[in-house]
Amino acid sequence: MRYLIIDKRPRIGEKEIPTASKRIVEELKKKNIENDFIFNDQLEFVFQDGKMKIFADSNPISDYSHILFRGHSLENEKEYHYKRYIIDFIDEYNKENPSKKIFVQNAEAIKKFPYYNKIAIAQFCIKNNIPYFNSYFRTDGDYLTRRKVLNNFPLIIKEYTGANRIEIKEGKEVIKKNVFKINNEDELRERDYRNFFIQEFSDTGEDYRVFVKLGKVIGGWKRIANDSFMTVSKGIYEMYNQPNREMKEMAEKVATILNADFIAVDFMYINNKLAVQEFSFHPGFKAYETKIEGTPVNIAEAIITAFR
Repeated sequence: MRYLIIDKRPRIGEKEIPTASKRIVEELKKKNIENDFIFNDQLEFVFQDGKMKIFADSNPISDYSHILFRGHSLENEKEYHYKRYIIDFIDEYNKENPSKKIFVQNAEAIKKFPYYNKIAIAQFCIKNNIPYFNSYFRTDGDYLTRRKVLNNFPLIIKEYTGANRIEIKEGKEVIKKNVFKINNEDELRERDYRNFFIQEFSDTGEDYRVFVKLGKVIGGWKRIANDSFMTVSKGIYEMYNQPNREMKEMAEKVATILNADFIAVDFMYINNKLAVQEFSFHPGFKAYETKIEGTPVNIAEAIITAFR
């Protein structure tokens, strides 16, 4: 076996391997599994003499037995497309080489999900009768024109692709969520929201992440807001490895429809009803392993064994 891990290059500390990928490499080493790590910008696509080849930092991608996609740049949609090109290439390779099949994590899910943004997630939920937040996206960002669509303040507005922003704090660059609470129409006028997606606000001050491996929930956390409306800002984490029945069934439904090998599904309650916030094919789990009392599930080990 030989694994290839492909991740996005960090916007800060661009040469550092992201934490989740480091943990995955650690678990592969424990199992004595050969592995290579590259960033998305180290891929090569070659079309020559009627054939296509893909290289991972000069190594033929067909030399690997397992391919693990991690993050992709949300500011650069091409990086999600790279995953789709690789999957198509491997599908053809596997047809021609059935005895040397290459496994690609979440290949079927990515095929079913051609775009990776807020509208795509909303469409998926509506199409599959999965509870989702009342939301609105206007291409010119002029949300005051159609205020009656979502007419109760406060509202949440978040970047359409989910991309974060960089701020300078005490002379250092820091990553900040592109998510804002809008309390009135004046605040809605303060920024250019052309690339933002607006949603109804949940006042529960808590959210949940549930990890699903091969269609079954294996663990998760609950996070409670501490010093702001956002749970991610110094949130207080609790182990939530056994979510309630409704949440468990909803998370497994999302994974089953997508035919996903490994995903995380994020939830919040809105008006006392459970709703999906988003889902990720390459979820982070550092907080789960480091901020919660108790013994966490080994998510990195679960990821490297989540292949159909």
